[in-house]
Amino acid sequence: MLWAETASPNLVYNGTDNTAITVGRFGESVYSQIRRFVVVKVHRQRHFVYACAISTYGDQGVLKPGCNASEHTIVYLRGQQPVYLRGERERGMEKDPIQIEPTDDREQMKPASRVRLGKIHPIEWNVKVRDIGMVSPGDMSKLVRYYREENDSGFDADDY
Repeated sequence: MLWAETASPNLVYNGTDNTAITVGRFGESVYSQIRRFVVVKVHRQRHFVYACAISTYGDQGVLKPGCNASEHTIVYLRGQQPVYLRGERERGMEKDPIQIEPTDDREQMKPASRVRLGKIHPIEWNVKVRDIGMVSPGDMSKLVRYYREENDSGFDADDY
C-alpha cells in the first residue's frame, strides 16, 4: 500500500522508484513509499484491519540502531530460506521466522525483510493494496501467538 508519514529531518532518500518526499499542506516534508504489511486482525463489521509492517530497515534488518529486535521476526517467501543477519540473534531477535505463500510465484522479498509485531497499524478497507500472499498455514498460529505476546501487555487497570 502507499504509506505516507512526516519526513524526519535526518531521512536519507534511498533513490528507488517507490519512495518520494513531497511538501505537504502546511509546508512540512512528507515521506511516502510503497510498504508491505502482514494482516494480524480483521474487523469485518468496522471495515478495517490491523496490520504489522514489513521492513528491511535499509537492508540492516534489526541491526539498525534504535530497532527493538525482540519484537521482530524474519518474514520470507515460500521457496526461499529465512536469513539471519550476523548479530541479529545476539541483539534479541528470537522469534521463529514466518513464511508467506506468495500469490504470484514471481513475487520477491529481500532477505533482510522483518515484520515488526510490536506495532500495529489500522488500515481501512477503502485503501488500495496489492495482495502479495498469505501466511503459510503452518505458521499462522505462530504469527497470532507472537502478535498477542507483543500487544496484550501495556496498560493495566491501575494505570489510568
